[in-house]
Amino acid sequence: MKNVRRAVSSSLLLLCLLVGLSVPALGTRHGGSRCTDRCADNYRIKKDACDLIPLKHERKICERRAKESKNDCKHRCH
Repeated sequence: MKNVRRAVSSSLLLLCLLVGLSVPALGTRHGGSRCTDRCADNYRIKKDACDLIPLKHERKICERRAKESKNDCKHRCH
């Protein structure tokens, strides 16, 4: 009976240790994803605003600036 209890408790301890170590790694990965998602959302908003500009040349400049802003934002995420 003592051997069964020891095996079960050590198995639970090992399981808790593995779960505890994997949670911070998952949180870090998801945090980076949230940051890049925010950058992409801001880019879409800026690009939609650029679509309202009637002159093609000015619209392309606006879109290029929006894309540069997105890239700068993504670099700050890392």
